[in-house]
Amino acid sequence: MDPTSEHPSEPRKRFRLRARKPLEALNSENPRFHVFLVDTGWNTHLSRVLQAHLPLIHEFHPQDPLYVLTREQSIKILKSAPEHIGLDPILVVYDLHCPEDADSRKGERYRGFRLNLGLLKNPDQALHKLQQFLRFISCHRTSQRLDQEVQRELHKEGLSNMVRILKEASEASIELI
Repeated sequence: MDPTSEHPSEPRKRFRLRARKPLEALNSENPRFHVFLVDTGWNTHLSRVLQAHLPLIHEFHPQDPLYVLTREQSIKILKSAPEHIGLDPILVVYDLHCPEDADSRKGERYRGFRLNLGLLKNPDQALHKLQQFLRFISCHRTSQRLDQEVQRELHKEGLSNMVRILKEASEASIELI
């Protein structure tokens, strides 16, 4: 991700992500996302899983550019967003087709979403989450309101986790009796 132009005689250009009116129709063949991998290398086991599957990610979505940031670029990004330190590797998905009226709870406009693989403890969990993530992007890439699909998925996942915890708690209490 080099913010400079290819020709040394041209002035430097800053790399800016800006939502814009789509130039192409929203369908499965046209680009929808810019995907960024932020990885400082904290979690080497998860980093290896992700690195091993990058070609597969690209095969599923060849129309969407995948930017693999260097360790230095990742550190620079996390310095500007220190609340995300330790959550990497992170896949950041920038949505090029965000709707005009898609507002988040904080009043900021929806821009995309991210998968914080650094929250997981083992490579099998990371691989499972990565598969779910790719499935979600594949199934919903033509959605007009992807922000709402993300919210629905998070809500569903939250309820699923709550049911699992309650089930485990009830099983544990049965075992204790």
